[in-house]
Amino acid sequence: MDLTNDGSPDQQSEPHLASLHWSQERLHADVHRAVGGTLNLVREVSRLSFELDPEMPIDWMIKRTQFFAYELQALVNESWSERDRLSYLNRFLFDVKCFKCLTELAHLHRPSDAFRMSRVLAARAGAPMMLALIYSFLAEKIGVRLEFVDFNPAWFLRWSENGRSRYIDVSKRGATLSSDELIDVLQTRYQMSTEASTEGLLEPLTFERFLVEYIEDLKSTLSGYDLEPEKLLFLQNALIAYQPSNLHLLAERAGFHRKLGNFKSALADLKRYFAFHDRDKCSNELNQLHDELVTLIDRTPPTPPSPVV
Repeated sequence: MDLTNDGSPDQQSEPHLASLHWSQERLHADVHRAVGGTLNLVREVSRLSFELDPEMPIDWMIKRTQFFAYELQALVNESWSERDRLSYLNRFLFDVKCFKCLTELAHLHRPSDAFRMSRVLAARAGAPMMLALIYSFLAEKIGVRLEFVDFNPAWFLRWSENGRSRYIDVSKRGATLSSDELIDVLQTRYQMSTEASTEGLLEPLTFERFLVEYIEDLKSTLSGYDLEPEKLLFLQNALIAYQPSNLHLLAERAGFHRKLGNFKSALADLKRYFAFHDRDKCSNELNQLHDELVTLIDRTPPTPPSPVV
């Protein structure tokens, strides 16, 4: 893909080709994540965004994010403390670059834009998860390591300051909170129950868990003309690539295959699901789908053999 000098996509860029094979992409991510830090999360999220928004090349999304990092690095003094670096990052991201955290998505014409990396970078506005990803990437580039902590729909970044955990709230322009202050915020702002132990509640997300949360959130925002079976099937395949042992995803994917007319693929998913679940205890909907698929396949005429040349 060709890029212009400012990192924007060249109008002559190649068109979007085939969907990525996500079992292979997961292996690719596993190889690189140990050395790539948040860059690999940016890369994976950009690939997913590209599949839904093919006019915005992956290279543009990655390079645009890196350009922000280069600008920030040039402005940050290496002698500054981590707190001073984060303070400047807040100013850079929210004042200079004017990024906005969207905590309410109902007003958006296409709510999924708040999760598509291409749209987030273009509009400089996105869901808390997306702002947390960009924030964490920039922090890493100026020498501050952060961890993701998920309280969906709230997202926080954990930062260790002198051996004590602090939590960065991207929805409040990078404000930092202590553990006790975070619990208060979750109870008051989000009405979340925090009866579980604080230690278990504040566990950071793994690489895979971040991507699973991202795909699930993105899938939940698809609506209206955006709700296309092909897109849902792609996201479902991505979820299965990161959660291959979650058989409920297979049952759900069977429904997407059915809508697309992929009857044999749908039935194959259901057969694998029923191999581990008693059909008598499964929902009527799944049993009816299975019987319908069997009937549809029996009625489908066989493909005629290719003519002999």
